[in-house]
Amino acid sequence: MTRWIFVLLLTSLLSCTDKATLNPEGGDVLESSATLRGNSLPVDGCDAHLWLMTTGTSSDSRTYIRLPTQVTRPLMDRVIQAQVAASGTGYWMGSKDVTIRYRETGQTTTLQCGWGATQEVKTIDLLDIR
Repeated sequence: MTRWIFVLLLTSLLSCTDKATLNPEGGDVLESSATLRGNSLPVDGCDAHLWLMTTGTSSDSRTYIRLPTQVTRPLMDRVIQAQVAASGTGYWMGSKDVTIRYRETGQTTTLQCGWGATQEVKTIDLLDIR
C-alpha cells in the first residue's frame, strides 16, 4: 500500500510542473549576429526586440524580428538595463549590435508598436547574448 501511495504522489508532483520553462529538446541551437533595439514606443517605434541578421550562401541577407520567450526575456532585459545605466538619462531607445545563441520555438507573440499597431513575430529561446 505504501508503495502505491508513493507512486501516486510522485506522479502527482511530476504533473504539476511549470509549463513556462525552457524547452531542452527544442530545435537546433543557432548563433547569429543581431541588433538589439531598445523600447522606442515613446516615439512611435516598437517595444524592445531583436533583429536577427542571417546571411545565406548567396548574397541574400535578410533581417528577421524576434522576441525572446517569457522565460528567456531576462537575458535581453539585462543588456537593456546596462544600456539604460550607461546612458545617464534613465532611458534607452537605441540599438546595440550583439551576438546571440538561440533556438527557434515555432511559436509567435505580439510585438507592440506605436499608434496602437502590433505585429506577430516569432519567439526564440534566447540562450546567450553578448
